[in-house]
Amino acid sequence: MKNFQGFTLVELLVLLAIVAILAVIAVPNFSATIKNDRDISQVNALVDALSLARSEAIKTGRFVTVCPGNTNACSVNNWSDGWIVFNGTPAAGASTTIRVFPALSGNNKLTPVPAATTIVFQSTGMTTLPPGNTINFTLCDGRSGTFARSVFLDSTGHADSSPKMGYAIDGTTALICP
Repeated sequence: MKNFQGFTLVELLVLLAIVAILAVIAVPNFSATIKNDRDISQVNALVDALSLARSEAIKTGRFVTVCPGNTNACSVNNWSDGWIVFNGTPAAGASTTIRVFPALSGNNKLTPVPAATTIVFQSTGMTTLPPGNTINFTLCDGRSGTFARSVFLDSTGHADSSPKMGYAIDGTTALICP
């Protein structure tokens, strides 16, 4: 008689039961990880757009605008539908579209405070915001403010995201989702 090595049917069923239990435990945590990664990606896209606009304004010596919209023109004040970076100002019209960023996925909402329909960067890299003023964007994904993300833009044109989930750039002010 030959000596066969391998799993018996009972051993295989026990292994499948253990794998099923681990999967039931891991799937909810994986879902939260996916949402957190998506939020980080969307926040980074906004910071990239603001940094791109600032560097283009300095490089070209012209005004560069960031505004909400999902085509080649500014649209309603809904940043969740995407945003556009273009040379020029809204009053003068877009002379060249630099980049169009797509709408947010996952029913995420992006809200600027104070409300901003356009952000214009000057050739110096500074925004047209009055000195000392800031815009704070809050990204909410349907979960509580504990999971919200924050993007900060000051009048000098510096944009940064909060390193701490659920808090503004200062790390102590809790974010609230509308």
